[in-house]
Amino acid sequence: MPNHPEDDWTRPIPRTPRDGRRSDPDPTERIPRGGRFDEDRHDQGYAQAPGSGDERYDGRHEERYDERYDQHDGYRDDDAHRDTRPVAGGGAGPGRGGRPPRPPRRRRPRYGVRRVIALLALLLAAYLVVMVVVVAQVWGSINRLDATPEVADRPGAAAGSNYLLVGTDSRENLTEDQQSSVGGGAIEGSRADTVMLLNVPTFGDPTLVSLPRDSYVEIRDGGWNKLNAAHSTGGPQLLVDTVERATGLPIDGYLEIGFGGFVDVVDEVDGVQMCLDEPMQDDRAHIDLPAGCQDLTGEEALGYVRMRYSDPLGDMGRVERQREFLAALTAKMATPGTVLVPWQLHQVGTATGGAIALGEDTSLVEAGQLALAMRSVASGGGNSVTVPVADTNYQTNVGSAVLWDEQGATQLFTALRQGQAITVEP
Repeated sequence: MPNHPEDDWTRPIPRTPRDGRRSDPDPTERIPRGGRFDEDRHDQGYAQAPGSGDERYDGRHEERYDERYDQHDGYRDDDAHRDTRPVAGGGAGPGRGGRPPRPPRRRRPRYGVRRVIALLALLLAAYLVVMVVVVAQVWGSINRLDATPEVADRPGAAAGSNYLLVGTDSRENLTEDQQSSVGGGAIEGSRADTVMLLNVPTFGDPTLVSLPRDSYVEIRDGGWNKLNAAHSTGGPQLLVDTVERATGLPIDGYLEIGFGGFVDVVDEVDGVQMCLDEPMQDDRAHIDLPAGCQDLTGEEALGYVRMRYSDPLGDMGRVERQREFLAALTAKMATPGTVLVPWQLHQVGTATGGAIALGEDTSLVEAGQLALAMRSVASGGGNSVTVPVADTNYQTNVGSAVLWDEQGATQLFTALRQGQAITVEP
């Protein structure tokens, strides 16, 4: 190899002082390593190109460089950045250092998805808070009354829970025109016009049992009389006590609604649709309804559930219509558009709460259980029956009454008490 002056490695190397000023080279300072540059060693250890066959070359320098470069998202393994350096035998190598091409890097997900999830969680939390506030307001709007009998011989605990649903003929909150339209005039006080027992078992379907208001039963300290006489003489407490003694079932909750409240609730939900097989007319109930499906207003609905003189089945036909209408009303009130929309729930709930009264011992959980059970009955998932009857025109010293079938009624209430399936036909 020619000995050119620029190849003389014995020349002194200029130094830069630490204070930043450059001085002339020191002629006495030499390269620490004596002799000429070992060109063969350089060629053997470091100057071999990728693919030259030198086994000591392993591309570690390039790998470290690639790793540092990739950490800054600077490397993209696409066609424009692939290594096309020639390799032994000609042609372009498959990648850097003869390695296979690197697969495309997966970019990290952006924060957009996380922001959407966080926003949805925030909206859900706000919705739940609003619903809790609405439910609390509805619960606070409900009237309360004492319906717990103060007696020592109440029935013991039974399977499931039992609720007494009572519709009275109270004219409270009715205008004079409305009182005239429902018939009966302006009557003071209230009497039980509708009595139903709702059984909610621990497991299984709920059962709604109609108890005709003229049922001939024994009233504590009052002898045998019609069922509605218990309410008129002793109020909710005596009515609950009478039902417990007649059925052997403990009553866990009580709900009462009057004529005025019934009309308001039906009007609040914009009427309830009923389908009539034939026209229905009753002068005492002040209704004249054509056959076919139609939306009944509050006053029309009240006449529909109270009519009995024009019904061939009398009081038994009336209790069937009462169960049918109550199921339809519950289904109308329990639609998703009412229950899941806060302002709709508040409007319908407060109107209903102001129209009904619950027993003082009826809790929010029990009221919710009652509502869910009624919704199940309304959707056809429960049982809806009338207590077995032996005589619908049983003559007594208090007039014509409804006499229960003692054996059938006992079987029904025993099955409910023990949480067994009932065998009574609707």
